Order: sequence, then C-alpha cells, then structure tokens
Amino acid sequence: MKKIISFLLLSIILFTSCNSDDNSSTSLSELTIQITSKQNLEDYSNFQVTLTELQSGQTSTGKANKEGRAIFKVPNGTFKVVTEDLVDNAVTMSGEVLNFIVSEQKTTIELPVELVVSPNNTSFVIDELYFNGAKNQYAYTYYEQYFTIRNITDKAIYADGLSFGVAGDFNSLNVGDEMAKFLPDDIIISQFYTIPGDGKTFRVEPNASLVIAFSAINHNESGNQPNSLDLSGADLEIYVEGGMTVDNPEVPNVIVNHSIFEAFHWQYSGATPMILFRLPEDADTFLAKNKIKLANPLSMGSMIQDYVKLPSDYVVDAVETGLKQEFYHKVLPNSIDRGSILVAGSTYEGFLEQFVQRKTVIDKDGKQTIQDTNNSTEDFILNVGGQKSYPKKK
Repeated sequence: MKKIISFLLLSIILFTSCNSDDNSSTSLSELTIQITSKQNLEDYSNFQVTLTELQSGQTSTGKANKEGRAIFKVPNGTFKVVTEDLVDNAVTMSGEVLNFIVSEQKTTIELPVELVVSPNNTSFVIDELYFNGAKNQYAYTYYEQYFTIRNITDKAIYADGLSFGVAGDFNSLNVGDEMAKFLPDDIIISQFYTIPGDGKTFRVEPNASLVIAFSAINHNESGNQPNSLDLSGADLEIYVEGGMTVDNPEVPNVIVNHSIFEAFHWQYSGATPMILFRLPEDADTFLAKNKIKLANPLSMGSMIQDYVKLPSDYVVDAVETGLKQEFYHKVLPNSIDRGSILVAGSTYEGFLEQFVQRKTVIDKDGKQTIQDTNNSTEDFILNVGGQKSYPKKK
C-alpha cells in the first residue's frame, strides 16, 4: 500500500512539474528590438543587443541582423535595453532604453542609436592644457602649446570627426558684452578645427589620451632649452598653411575649418578657453548658418571679423581657463563648466610654465582615472613646471 501511495505522489509531482514547464514556456513573449539611426546605416549586423530584467538582474544578449532587428523570447517584466556596435572591443555608436515594460505576447520597440562621441554621451574630456609656455633665460618658445583629450569610457572609442575651438571672447577683458549676450545658448568662437579620419582612424583606448600639438616638433632639439617640450610624438598637429609654424610631415594635421587669425591662436593667458564639440552636420553647412560679424574685443578700434556661433548643445567638453587677477566674466555657460581654473599673469603675459591638468582619482573599481564633475575649480590643478613632453616613439 505504501508503494502505491508513493507511486501516486511521484506521479503527481512529475505531472505538476511538467505543467509548470509548459506554462512557463507559453508565458514567454516575443520582443523585437528594431535599431534605428539618423546616420542612414546600411548594415546593423555589428550591433549587439543586451536585455536586463530589472527585478531579477538576469541578462540576455543577441546580435542584430543587417536590417537592425533582434528578436528575443522573454517573460513579462521591466527591462533595460542596450545596444552598441562593438568591434575589436571598440565602439562608435550606441543606444539604450530604460524601464521598458513587456506585457503582451508580441512587442516591438524602436531603439535609436547615435555616435558615442557626442554631446549626449560621456566620452572624451579635456585632460591636459599647456598654453602658458616656457622661457629659457631670454629665449621664448612660442609654439609649444598642446592639449590632450582623454577617453573616460570603459571601451576604446574613436576621435574622428570631433572638433575643437577657441572662444572668441576674452574673460580677462572688462569691456562690452557683445559676445556675452549670446550666452547661455550660444558660445562665440574665433576658430575651429576637426580631427580627420574615416570613423575608425584615431582610436583611443580606455583611460588613454590623444595629444594635439600646435607644433609637433622637438622644441628642445638644440639641447639648450631645457624648459621646452619635445612634442614630436603628438598624435595630431594644428598646422595652418601660411602660418608661422613648420609642418611635421610625420604627424597628421587637423582639418582647418575656420580662423579669424588665419592661424591657430590660443592665448598664453588662457583667457580664451578651449572647447570640444561635435557638429550634427558638415562644417561648411554649419559655417554658412552660424558665421556672425562681430567686433574683435582685443582690437583698439572696431575691427569687425567673422566669428562663429557655437550652440551650447553641441559641446562635448570645455574648460574655463583664465587669469587670477583679470577674470571679469565667464565666456562659457555654467551648464558646460560651473567653475574655472586660473593662472597668474596678465592678458599680454605668458611663459610662466603654468601647466593645467585634471586631478587623478581612484574609481570604484580601484583604477586610477581623472576627476570630472563639470566644475573646473574642483577638477583641475595648476602644476607649475610640470608640463609633459611627448617624444616620438622609437
């Protein structure tokens, strides 16, 4: 009798188990992810899609097809959906949707993707700024300015197509407000340049930097200017044909889009801050719509020149540099930089070897990285004499 009862109990357990499996399989819903882009991509098959069920934390991954579709079987619930075109551990485009609820048997969701290096995403930040210059007794090195941009993501990204510009207004001049009146929606710039490439040319690894030099040469080649830098190993050079520097053929040049000076002109005082930005259109179209004639604030008379309005929404990163004793107004809106990092000197003075760089910090994973709180007063330090050389690799 006991054997019969045991058999019946086992049968009931097995039947219940089978019914449970059947019910769970039929309760799965079909979720279709349709990737879209304003970039008119012809092939989405490099995109990987990751679903995370927010309550359980369970994840599922899949590849999109050429048309950008990825189909999953999932239980009802709330999901985070992320996609990126990960190739060789580098990414150029990504997108995500948070808190998407699956409650029907068949659901389709559109997942827009955009460039990783864009104003809407954390990607590159300005890391080192050396504009102040050095002097070796009575000799001055005028063209050893440089800056770096650092990849603060956890994957390799590309700097191709990223632009940088110099503010047209001087935060060291307490005259007029012709340019300041455009803030906070637009920043007036006097010049801008773009990093060339086919989209996958200038790869920057996580926590690494790209070096952009005014003149990518060894400024101490003679050996008698010990305070000057060797920038012959820079990644890019700001060479303007007809300017006052010599082109180093071994270092790629940035694209010269516009300059009122017909040369790269970055103040030794830091009074015209550097700005990183990404255009949503080609440079010629942008210039045609945004050139504006304004008086040069540094001119003694009323010299009118072609400046450019840069929408604040295009900015990826910027740093309000300037002078401690001559800082009268910000030329960057607080939405871009709430603070400032200031050096000693005056508008017409430089060559004090004042090197501006971000603070290093340890992240939650115990790795050394840099600080970025959108406040240059807190994020940067002034390291006098600490400027770095970037010599050519042997």
